[in-house]
Amino acid sequence: MTTARDLEYQAQYQRRLRAEARARGKGQLNALVPADLIDLLDRMKQARGLTNRNDALALLLREYFERGEPERNPAVSA
Repeated sequence: MTTARDLEYQAQYQRRLRAEARARGKGQLNALVPADLIDLLDRMKQARGLTNRNDALALLLREYFERGEPERNPAVSA
């Protein structure tokens, strides 16, 4: 049975984890996305040997933004 004390301990633990992550320069991102994208993310995570979705998503975002604006928005010739 979960007691109020257990719940408070878990809340404090989560607050501590988030504070430590922020101190390491991390931020929190929550999003609802289609299940098929989560499946693709999980496959990428496994294929690259990553330990969790956080690492997989961070890698995807880093690769996307490091490619630069010109590659994301190709010019259309008239």
